[in-house]
Amino acid sequence: MPSRPFHCTYPDCGAKYRRREHLKRHVAAHHEQDDRFSDLLRRHIRIYHPRREPLPSRVQKACRACHARKERCHGGFPCSACANRGVPCLSRDSGPEEHRAVDANVQMTSSHRVRRPSPVPAESSITSPPASGPPRWVAQGYVDIYFRKFHPIWPFLHRGTFDISHEPCILIQSIVMIGLWIEGGQKSKDAARDLHRSLCAAIRSQMDRWYALDSAPDKAPSTPWPIATFQSVLLQSIFALVLAGDQAAFDLSLRYCIQTDEYELLLALVQTCRRSYIFYYPRMLAQHSATAPLAMVWVNVEEIKRFGLALYKVCRMATCAGVTDGRDGLLTLADLSFGVPDSDELWDADCAAYSRLSSQTTPRDNRDPTGWISTSASVLYDAGVGFDWI
Repeated sequence: MPSRPFHCTYPDCGAKYRRREHLKRHVAAHHEQDDRFSDLLRRHIRIYHPRREPLPSRVQKACRACHARKERCHGGFPCSACANRGVPCLSRDSGPEEHRAVDANVQMTSSHRVRRPSPVPAESSITSPPASGPPRWVAQGYVDIYFRKFHPIWPFLHRGTFDISHEPCILIQSIVMIGLWIEGGQKSKDAARDLHRSLCAAIRSQMDRWYALDSAPDKAPSTPWPIATFQSVLLQSIFALVLAGDQAAFDLSLRYCIQTDEYELLLALVQTCRRSYIFYYPRMLAQHSATAPLAMVWVNVEEIKRFGLALYKVCRMATCAGVTDGRDGLLTLADLSFGVPDSDELWDADCAAYSRLSSQTTPRDNRDPTGWISTSASVLYDAGVGFDWI
């Protein structure tokens, strides 16, 4: 039997090896074991002392968010990726005590960020189907896809104040639906279709929570507008156009023929916006008190303006095979009683850049009705001309 000339001098070991490199690897394992905490002590520190970071073990698990996005997790509490995104950083094997500690840490770190207030009371928000979407830490990957590929084309959500941990579930799931479709795989597209059907059914079944009755333009709104719900309905309408385009369902006007129930949902959204006078600039300002921060007022007004333009664009593209009363129920330029949005640079800026740019840029003056988009309707539209071109 070949001799083993290389002996381990570690106390009570006595291992022998034929090759020196094998002995070096063995000795390194001894020293690494001395430096590491025991599993019991490591778990105690993780649960009861979350601020303290023990020496990493040889194999370190990624947090839930990084694991879902299949990204490298650099560890820490929270990890750098979750801290930059402002999402909860949860260990995949964490206990309830650690969950509470992480939630408290996220609330503390996110409280310094500028966020828009909840647009609608909790009792007025739409309840999403219980199993119609992935958890929020999984949804973050699809939210990233949405803002990277969809948002530049349909920029009606304010990215700087968007916080996945505080947005309504119906809006998060609508964004995930778009992200699933853009991802491109057949399973992802099938999941997006299923999510679209579930969310549309939930929105229709709870129309009494967001469908508005008649109002007056000079009357201050009694409750905040459920803008997040309106944005969710708009995303469902856009996705209906995407599905129609995927099936090459066009009419002779080159508009997308969407399903009847989807078209009725679009009509309900337009009617609600009209009856609430959402696109009337003085009513936009009436949503806020005189002491509200100017940045918050600007973001909310700008978000409504961009939402209105996106809704008008959808109305220009949508039709339905069963429609017999023309397009009178859809949004027109005459409904948009506000000026054009401010610059994209200001809209896409984060909180720090917004503070710098807002001091250098003068927002548009929307108080003069002659500068509103609705005034162009009187020039571009003539009741005696039947050609539908605007």
